[in-house]
Amino acid sequence: MLVKSPMKKTEVRPNKRKKNKTSRKKKRPRDSSASGNTVYGKKVKNADGSSSRISFPKIKPWKVIVGAIVLGLLGMLYLKHVFATQELLREVQQLEREYNQAKRLHSNYRLTFDRMIGPAEIYDKANNQGFINGGPAEKVIEVEQ
Repeated sequence: MLVKSPMKKTEVRPNKRKKNKTSRKKKRPRDSSASGNTVYGKKVKNADGSSSRISFPKIKPWKVIVGAIVLGLLGMLYLKHVFATQELLREVQQLEREYNQAKRLHSNYRLTFDRMIGPAEIYDKANNQGFINGGPAEKVIEVEQ
């Protein structure tokens, strides 16, 4: 069946779906390596009309060697950085331990000092020297005339 549009003056291709399917054999997809470059069973063509092969860029051996040396040097620099960072971390942890120990000693000495100059110690020393406890500070002081 041919379908024509009144707007177009060119011939319309026949509808391929209406063809007799029994006369047509199913095609198997071909191996792309055996038949050249294919995309969904079709050959890929260049702009000039010839079929082409996919080719990898040419890499010269000296470039590979230089690249390997550069990657090796970068790897060595990275490992040196990692080891230096680990050493700095060990030093920081050691200093942190020393700081915590000094802080504990300071707090112990501060507690001892506060106990020595605290009110209970002062009252005991005053009683031993013969002073009399005046009692609470809220007492009314009476002066005799």
